[in-house]
Amino acid sequence: MVKRITLVLSGAVLAIAVYLSGNQNASVAFAYSPTRGTVPKSYGRLAAVIPDQIGTGLIFEDAEGVIRFVSMTGMKEGELARYDQTPTHGGIPKSYGHLVGAVVNPTGTGLVFEDSAGVIRFVTITGKEEGELTRN
Repeated sequence: MVKRITLVLSGAVLAIAVYLSGNQNASVAFAYSPTRGTVPKSYGRLAAVIPDQIGTGLIFEDAEGVIRFVSMTGMKEGELARYDQTPTHGGIPKSYGHLVGAVVNPTGTGLVFEDSAGVIRFVTITGKEEGELTRN
């Protein structure tokens, strides 16, 4: 009988100890400082933000339509030129309109453009048109 009372009391004390230790708020201090960098104003407007392999990527489009990919530290990771008549390697036609968004999927980064007529185009990072939507 004494063993049962000891077992029950030990279990109750253990349960109370577990409850009290889990009921307190733990505060953890992280040695983390926010990333800071600079981006030239000549890069234009921020058009999209995407996750990439090394973190968050920012996509800018300037007044001439040049698209720049920039990391959160401000380092330029890539650039896509735009062209009027003569296609350039890796370039995107200016007729596609302004960059309105970007998506990342398992096959790569896709860019979304909308022109003045309301046509929405889905384009790969290499400039290949994947799809098109018209608005009425």
